Amino acid sequence: MTDTISFPLLFSPMKIGQLELKNRLVMSPVGTRLAHVGKVTDAFKEFYAARARGGVGLIVLEPCFVEPTDEPKFLSLYDDNFIPGLKELVETIHSEGAKIGVQLFHAGWQPGAKQARFLPPIPPAEISLERIKELVGKFAQAASRTKVAGFDLIEIHAAHGYLLSQFLSPLGNQRDDEYGLDITGRTRFVVEVIQSVKERIGDELPLSCRINGYEHLPGGLDLEGAKEIAPVLVDAGLDLLSVSAGALGSYPLTIPPSDTKEGCYVHLAEGIKQVVSVPVVVVGRINTPDLAEETLNLGKADLIAMARGLVADPEFTVKTTNGEVQRIRKCIACNACLDTDYDGHILCTVNPVAGRETELETTPAEQSKKVMVIGGGLSGLQAAMVASIRGHKVVLYEETANIGGQWLLASSPLHKHEFEGMVSWLSYELKTLGVEIILGQSVTSATVKTVNPDAVIVATGALPAVPSVAGFEREQVITAWEVLRGNTTIGERVMVIGGGATGLETAEFLAEQGKKVSVVEMLKAFGTDMGGTVYFHLRTRLRKLAIELFKNTEVKEINESGVVVMRNGVEENWAAFDTYVLALGVSSRNDLAKELEGKVGELYVIGDANAPGNGANAMRQGYEIGMKI
Repeated sequence: MTDTISFPLLFSPMKIGQLELKNRLVMSPVGTRLAHVGKVTDAFKEFYAARARGGVGLIVLEPCFVEPTDEPKFLSLYDDNFIPGLKELVETIHSEGAKIGVQLFHAGWQPGAKQARFLPPIPPAEISLERIKELVGKFAQAASRTKVAGFDLIEIHAAHGYLLSQFLSPLGNQRDDEYGLDITGRTRFVVEVIQSVKERIGDELPLSCRINGYEHLPGGLDLEGAKEIAPVLVDAGLDLLSVSAGALGSYPLTIPPSDTKEGCYVHLAEGIKQVVSVPVVVVGRINTPDLAEETLNLGKADLIAMARGLVADPEFTVKTTNGEVQRIRKCIACNACLDTDYDGHILCTVNPVAGRETELETTPAEQSKKVMVIGGGLSGLQAAMVASIRGHKVVLYEETANIGGQWLLASSPLHKHEFEGMVSWLSYELKTLGVEIILGQSVTSATVKTVNPDAVIVATGALPAVPSVAGFEREQVITAWEVLRGNTTIGERVMVIGGGATGLETAEFLAEQGKKVSVVEMLKAFGTDMGGTVYFHLRTRLRKLAIELFKNTEVKEINESGVVVMRNGVEENWAAFDTYVLALGVSSRNDLAKELEGKVGELYVIGDANAPGNGANAMRQGYEIGMKI
């Protein structure tokens, strides 16, 4: 079964002004950090070309600055020098069969990006009327350049707590002049931007605006307020409205992690659609064609936008239209794409190729080899898949009854059950490729000698680290892995030792079962191995569960009387807990790798067996080694 039969609305054409789209799927803006000094790079071009090639109807580029900024890895349009690169990009996207728009943007008076991501928006500065007029002009000038570059659509960014959003917000806008006070005043700046842009571009290019349906901040914009604002903006000259939510520091965040439900902003788009006459775009954890089709069918939106879903799988559309929905590499909302992009370019846990489309282009191997993969965690599964795609004969060995390794443990918390989908996807791909998977068999050097492979990939993972601390051998002391597997008895009062990702998520897992939980961490901060947005959401949930958190606290001994800790440099004696859970990291399990050194032609050690890391590292190493053989 294919395409349009199962998803007739999603793959029906759509007209916005004079722009005709081949389907209702929009790639919404995502910060790739692939630009250089504000200009398009080859990597930037290839990233978006892959999504266009995958069949999306419209791509709306990431925020494009209308005046100089200190963010060189984002696009800019404040000068004519940026036009040539953007023109080449537009031509590339058109050649791949998609339409392309650009989002005009001013950050406003937020602190620097790294410091500001989780701070509440500050009120707009009392800028002069002359400065407001100047900024209106800069949006208009950028729009003119957009038209010269050949874009199909312009979108004005008036959401997420940035400049224009601050003026729309009753929380952000405390002005007492004609740009504040009431709906007319708070919308005036954005209305003037819309009108000035419309004057420059005429009716040739449709004009969109992204707004918040809800700010998720006390005293901020709510849906009823957004429903008052939306018609005013449409009357100013809009052809399309894109509805999002959240602001810096809001809960939930603008880009919601896995603990938020799929389709979390659909109700906001539905509310806005009730009061405007132009098409409405919805975004927010819509990462399956079924949910997209249902949203359209119920009349809650006119177009479906996704960013992370298309970062995870550029071929989302073509797989759907080919009747291969099961092969879609589904976004798991881990937010690695957001939480790590400030340290380099964008990356994706489930798709190691994101941002490296040319560098990691899969090519056939020069010679087909017999490849033995030992270990069925993420890195082993990914390596097996890529090696098989390239033409190698691959057999994967896993000593347990199931593939997935530590990732299955990571998927144990209720809000992370989607994570298990990565294992299901890899399993399906391997089955499709004909890779043999042998379960329940431990591999020794003798096994390797008998198989006699050309190349061996050791992906044997890691084991929980258990430091030499007095009392850690007691029966009340267990590991977080044992807790998450659900195969041990746990008392009512629990101390979790270790405040990284595993410790905090295990603490939440236990508190949700009614346990009274305390977490101790020897460092000055919790969650140092976690992405910022995920940690922000987790800390909010931990507070709701009344979990006690003690930083700068190191366990020195567990004895009959209780537990001795060093807290802020002072020794303290605490009463005994019923159960102590160790979440102190892992140690590489690489004995087999050491034993095989010099005994096989090609030997690769990847994932945690090489060095402890996260899921994104495991997938990346698996992919790279699969390409190397």
